[in-house]
Amino acid sequence: MKVICNTTPFIALASVDQIQLLKEVYNSILVPAAVIDELRQGGPIPVPDVHAYEWVKVVPNIEDISNRMLFQLDFGERQVVIRALRDDADLVLIDDRLARNIAEYLGLKVKGTLGVLVEAKRRGLIGSFRNLSLRMRKEGIYYSQRLIEEIARELGE
Repeated sequence: MKVICNTTPFIALASVDQIQLLKEVYNSILVPAAVIDELRQGGPIPVPDVHAYEWVKVVPNIEDISNRMLFQLDFGERQVVIRALRDDADLVLIDDRLARNIAEYLGLKVKGTLGVLVEAKRRGLIGSFRNLSLRMRKEGIYYSQRLIEEIARELGE
């Protein structure tokens, strides 16, 4: 399965020390260089150097962008979407609503960080979807409380 990941899933999962879920759920992921640059800029939530993970493959940025719709996105999101289209990706991991909408409009299958947690819960890799999601919120990662509760109910929590 070819999975391309944006910045926020790394940050959100790092906030609860669960980056390894990306490997456990997807085996390997592709990450555009623009995403690596965004992660290096840092922020309130420290993210380990993803180069240290053998399951992360950094791919070069694509300079030829002809779809004007993509210019509504930040550089990292734009690179994730264009790379996914060029490489015929099976899945894009991206949280930003506008980026998700554009990616879906362009025919890509999209999941966010909460979708990663859902899959991890279904596979028995985590004990509680709700607890991890709420911990992410406490760390400053915004997810709708209502959405978290709806998903937790669907998962039987």
